Amino acid sequence: MTAEMLVRTLASFVAIVGVGWVCGDMLLDWVRGRKREAGGRNRDLPERALAAVVGLCAFCLVLMFANIVLGGAVFGTSAIVPLVSGGILIYGAASRRWPSGVPWMKVLAAALLLSALFIWPVLRGGSGARTGDTPWHLGWTEQLLGGQPVPTGPAPGYSQNAYPWGWHALMATTTRVVPGSEPLVAHDALHMVIVFAIPLGAACLARRMRPTAGWAGAAGASLIGGWGWLSAAEPDFVASPTLARYGADLVVASPNSIYELFPPALPREMGVVLLAATGVLLLRAAARPDARALLAGGAVLGLTGIVSVPMLIAGTLWTLAVAATVAKGMRARFVLMTAAAALPVFALWAGPVIDDYMRFGGFVDITPELGAEWSLPTALSSWGMLLPLAAAGLALIVRRGHLPGLVAFAGATALYLALTKIRTALGWDLVGNATLLHQGRVWPAAHMLAAAFAGAGAVAIYEFVRKRSRALALVATSLALGVGLVSPLFASLTMTEFLASNEHGFTYDRPDLAEGSFARRAAAGLDPDDVVRVKGGEADRLAFLLWQLSGARLAGYDDPRLPANDLRIRFSDLAARWEQAQAGGKIEADVVVSSFIDGGRPNSVAGEYGDQQWSLVRRDRPAS
Repeated sequence: MTAEMLVRTLASFVAIVGVGWVCGDMLLDWVRGRKREAGGRNRDLPERALAAVVGLCAFCLVLMFANIVLGGAVFGTSAIVPLVSGGILIYGAASRRWPSGVPWMKVLAAALLLSALFIWPVLRGGSGARTGDTPWHLGWTEQLLGGQPVPTGPAPGYSQNAYPWGWHALMATTTRVVPGSEPLVAHDALHMVIVFAIPLGAACLARRMRPTAGWAGAAGASLIGGWGWLSAAEPDFVASPTLARYGADLVVASPNSIYELFPPALPREMGVVLLAATGVLLLRAAARPDARALLAGGAVLGLTGIVSVPMLIAGTLWTLAVAATVAKGMRARFVLMTAAAALPVFALWAGPVIDDYMRFGGFVDITPELGAEWSLPTALSSWGMLLPLAAAGLALIVRRGHLPGLVAFAGATALYLALTKIRTALGWDLVGNATLLHQGRVWPAAHMLAAAFAGAGAVAIYEFVRKRSRALALVATSLALGVGLVSPLFASLTMTEFLASNEHGFTYDRPDLAEGSFARRAAAGLDPDDVVRVKGGEADRLAFLLWQLSGARLAGYDDPRLPANDLRIRFSDLAARWEQAQAGGKIEADVVVSSFIDGGRPNSVAGEYGDQQWSLVRRDRPAS
């Protein structure tokens, strides 16, 4: 990572956190139904910080809605987002909405520890972006930045939006908030947000059980790995679940979601943070009749769905579970008010998609292969010390009969996990979207809940031991934290090697993607209205890269993992039309990229990529 990229990343992080804080604080003021006193109240600082993440996502949703209404003008121009963001920051400063009374020593120590484990590898090794889902998110974001109302994909004339655009609105906002930035910078800035937001979500849930359990809950979500280090015996991290060597520990996409704090940032991680915020608001509304908290919880649930649909499923189950077990005498009202707020928000994305689903023959399966799924004993063993601590916390709550809402959350999450097991056993396709009931979508929510229970359990055990021996309590706490830290430390040391050597898909910092490279210069002259055809060796690799860096459409592309529909068009009829157009050679290209030097023709760009010489030539468009 260059010094310039580091400055832009930090500036983007600070800007979006500041905007999120002001927007989140206004949301909390509305929920309480009264204005906060000057200086604020400090007993709810964790909840205010979690509300900042919600505020950021809500701010991006508003910008995205305006972008749709204005035909792409909000993200398609560089001035609007900085101006609006600056106005919000000025308002926040003038109204004294900044936090006060923060325990800065504890916060600084926690921030340094989390940064050393999960952010420092990216700063040392380069970009945290990785192949897989990230290239699609980069291309969709570039299409928003290129002036499209919604991102549609790389197939010219045959694509409609089908993937929730909440994450892309976040990416576009984070890119635009600092002039001169780019989606790769935004990607790393959002990774920084997630590193702090996931433990924060666990802390706020833990505080609903025990006011002093916040720090312990945060530690449970971010610092307690499994037992894989006992057999690893040296720093290691497995980049593919299919190559797992230590059970489900020390592997990406582990049921122990501590490894989600490593790059790359993905919609699922932001979705689980919004799910935690939804849970906090639902518990507040269930504890005492609170219509505003209920409506806010519903709105955040809808927002969760626009970022991650699987987390919407989890949140819906949480809502129904709380309504059935806690909201006695107001069950129907609880569900109806939550739905009344959630559905309009979610419909901003889902409404047009449902319409396209009906018009274009439904969905077609575009997943080459579902990810690895773990047996229950293997999955739970990857939690390490978190498992007995979570069991202790859950048992304590059940024994005392307190907070049945959190127990209901646990039951609903267990039901969600059971549904994934049933889907696997019966081979359900779910209308071409089997990933909705994939285990990997459930474990993040289960792990965050477990961290919250573990926080309450750890504090209870600590207080019990401290009454008998302060020294023993301190030694036991240090030992538990030390044992839990070994796995994430091993993974962190290995992650730096991955990024620095451009291995295992962390390829966005390699020399042929540096500033001034052919790929960068070629992409700079493209936009989502361009149709590009790449010819020659490595053609498909370069074509897909140009889509990622510009949002331009592709006249041809072959994914070796797919027998057809290589550009993953989501709707059946459109995918069939694309295949016919491809076979008939009916797709005209505005830009041709060839693996030879063109001799300096006008409107051309030449350079090296992948040890080959390439030239880009823009064809003259016929007069209309």
